[in-house]
Amino acid sequence: MSESGLQNLAKELITNNTISPDYYQEYDVKRGLRNLDGSGVLAGLTHISSVIGSKKSSHEMVPVEGVLKYRDVSLADIAASCTEGSSNNFEKICFLLLVGRYPNDSELSDLVGYMADHRELPQAIIAGIIDGIPSQDIMNKLQTCISALYAYDNDADSLDPVENFLKSLRIIAKIPMIVAYSYLKTFKADAKRVLPTKDMSHAKAFLYMLYEGNDVSAFNEYIIDLALVLHAEHGGGNNSTFTTYVVSSSGSDIYCSLAAAVASLKGPLHGAANKKVMEMMADIKSHVSNWDDTNEVKDYLAKLIRKEAGDQSGKIYGLGHAVYTKSDPRALAIKGVAKAIAEQCNRVDEHNLYNLIAAETPGVFQDVKHSKKVISPNVDFYSGFVYDCIDIPQEIYTPIFAMARITGWCAHRIEDMLSGKRIIRPGYKFVNPK
Repeated sequence: MSESGLQNLAKELITNNTISPDYYQEYDVKRGLRNLDGSGVLAGLTHISSVIGSKKSSHEMVPVEGVLKYRDVSLADIAASCTEGSSNNFEKICFLLLVGRYPNDSELSDLVGYMADHRELPQAIIAGIIDGIPSQDIMNKLQTCISALYAYDNDADSLDPVENFLKSLRIIAKIPMIVAYSYLKTFKADAKRVLPTKDMSHAKAFLYMLYEGNDVSAFNEYIIDLALVLHAEHGGGNNSTFTTYVVSSSGSDIYCSLAAAVASLKGPLHGAANKKVMEMMADIKSHVSNWDDTNEVKDYLAKLIRKEAGDQSGKIYGLGHAVYTKSDPRALAIKGVAKAIAEQCNRVDEHNLYNLIAAETPGVFQDVKHSKKVISPNVDFYSGFVYDCIDIPQEIYTPIFAMARITGWCAHRIEDMLSGKRIIRPGYKFVNPK
């Protein structure tokens, strides 16, 4: 059969693979593993983090201010401790998430040194994958490189928790080089590749490679260090972390588990939201003539929600979250940074537009949708703006997310190896087409 003939089968294929929504109601299927009230189906337990965006009353879920804790430490307190001039905050969080407590000075020094010693990639991976595979998507290259690292581990299939802790640190250490080198190869063919020095923090090493050996300011290092801290972990139920659980529960190796998590994070419903925010903001800026005119901004927001403008998705990207309602603590942390960096970069008017959209969208959303749903800015709303101010290209927004979140994936994998001990195997019911 010719390709055109195969394409003609598409209608039949679609018909035979579409399940009536009636069945999902009839059998009370937890679509997306979510309950009717929007809460997640309880599928596991964790010590690693706590994510709270609502509380259950006798009849419904009640919106509350968002709370995120790493182990038992509030993210708000963690973010407040990250200041310009401080460094290795991300490395401290790696220790906290993986080990379960903050390191002392000696332990932090050992961890930082160990990661610095394992930053470099095998030359065969650089030549064969980063240089040799013509993918335009950095997440695809990241996934492939992580899979390839399996071949350079003499005990790659080990399920020993201590070995997996060390493997985690070695893999985490290599992600900045994969992302920076892949971006430069794909989008700047004449770029200069440099190696960071051992005394550079994880955040500074990444920027040093991305900036091709040019100076990295303390402020820019702080921005990336904080961004990595804010994105490092977010509970066991998010799609990429749950993917890690699913693959790890089969007894698969750490490289396969993390490559699968990267594949999940690449999906536009999970990891690409800050890029979508930037695209949406470019559209808004081009169609709203007066950024200070509240009514003009509200009118255009209503058009976006009614699918009359923008990408016609009906979404205001960066507003709303699957768990958080009244506030996202990560967004609150990065909002203050956005204000400071807007002043430095002479982009205060643009930052004010962000704030106006954040303030007015909830009301416009409720008016247009006739909904009482409570929404607020999530971490993606401001993060793209912050990255753009320090010359981070949009092509690596999601890879930076992965660079941070891989820490949480590794922590959950080790926890599940010690506590889960069962392969994840939910039920699917066969139904005849109606």
